[in-house]
Amino acid sequence: MFRGEFGLLRKHAFYVCLLVILQIALVTSAVNAAEKPVWQSEWEQTVAGAKKEGAVYLWGDAEITHPEILAAFTKEFSFIRPITVTGRVGDLTQRILAERRAGKYLCDLYSGVMGGVAFYEFYRTGVLDSVKSSFVLPEVTDESKWLNGRHHYVDPENHIVLYEGTPAGTSIYYNTQLVKPSEFSSYRDVLEPKWKGKIAMFERTGSGFPSLTPLYYNPNVGPDFIRRLLGEMNVTISRDRRQATDWLATGKFPLCIGCGDIEAAKTDGLPVDELDRKRLKEGGNSITLNGNSGLALVGKAAHPNAARLFINWFLSRRGQMVWQEVMNVRVKEPTNSMRIDIPKDNVLPAARREEGVKYQVSGFFDPEPPTKLINELLVRAGPK
Repeated sequence: MFRGEFGLLRKHAFYVCLLVILQIALVTSAVNAAEKPVWQSEWEQTVAGAKKEGAVYLWGDAEITHPEILAAFTKEFSFIRPITVTGRVGDLTQRILAERRAGKYLCDLYSGVMGGVAFYEFYRTGVLDSVKSSFVLPEVTDESKWLNGRHHYVDPENHIVLYEGTPAGTSIYYNTQLVKPSEFSSYRDVLEPKWKGKIAMFERTGSGFPSLTPLYYNPNVGPDFIRRLLGEMNVTISRDRRQATDWLATGKFPLCIGCGDIEAAKTDGLPVDELDRKRLKEGGNSITLNGNSGLALVGKAAHPNAARLFINWFLSRRGQMVWQEVMNVRVKEPTNSMRIDIPKDNVLPAARREEGVKYQVSGFFDPEPPTKLINELLVRAGPK
C-alpha cells in the first residue's frame, strides 16, 4: 500500500509541476506579446502577406525600375518578384486609367517626376490611396530623419510622398564659352536687348508642367516676366530635349530656358552650365516638383502587402542610399534624398543642399494658368 500511495503522490506532483510550467510559459508568452511593439506585429503581418502575394507591380522611371535598385530590394526580399513598366508619365498614367476601366489593376506603385500636367490630372481622378498609411518601420515614420524634420507630401491628402529634395535651379542654362555668369544678377537680365533672338527654350507643351511654372508662381518674377520673355525676346522653342541641349552646346543659342541633361553634358566635356541661383536675387531656396520625384500608392493594389513592404524598404535609410547612389552614379542624374541621415558625398553638385539653409518645399502648382499663358504667347509669336 505504502508503495502505491507513494507512486500516486509522485505522479500527482509531476502533474502539478507540469501545470505550473505551462502556466509560466503562458504568462511569459503573454508578457512577450505585450512587450512586442505594434509596428513589429504589423511588419510581420505585412511580410507574411507579401510572401503569399509573391510580386509587386512598379511603374515609373528609373527611380524604382532601375535594375540595380531592384537587385538591392530582391537581395533582402527574395520572395518578391518586381514587375516593372517604364515610359513617359503621360503614357503610363493614361494606360493605368484605361486598364482600370477594363477591370485590370496592374499597377501597385508609381514613382517618377510629379511635375507634369499628365500626372496632376491623374492625381485628380482619385485613383490614389494614402501612401502615409503604409509607413510601418520606425526609421520611415521617424520624421526627424527627413529634411526640415517632417515628411513632405505633394498633395494635401498625403497620397504622394516627395522623397527627392533637390533644390530648384534657375532653369537658365548658358554656353560657358559665350556667356559670363557675372552678367546676371536677376531673371530680368535675360530680357536685355543683347539676348534677343539668342535664347532657346525646351518645352513640350501639353506633356508636363511648363518649365516656366515655378517662375510664374514666384512672386518676385511672375507672369509679367513670361509675357516679356516670350513676347519680346524672339525665343526659339524646341520640343526635342536633346536638340535643345545640342543647340546650347554648339553655341547656336548661348542661352537656353529649361534645357535637360546638362549635368551629363558637362561630364562629357561640353561647354554648358546652369546659372547659379545664388547669383539671382529672386533665386531663393526652394524645392519644387520640377525635377523631383515622389512615390504614389495606386488604389485597389493587386499586391497590397508587397506594395507596403516595398514602400518601407525604399524609404528606409538603406533604400534611399541605394536609390541616391544609382541615380547620381549610374543614371548620372543630380539627385538628393529628403533623408538627412544618409551620406551625401555621391550627390552631384547641382543637387546638393547647403548646410544650415532652410528650404521651402512646395507641392502641386496648378498648371492651367501658366500653360494657358504660354500657349497663347507661343501662338501669337508664330513658328520660328
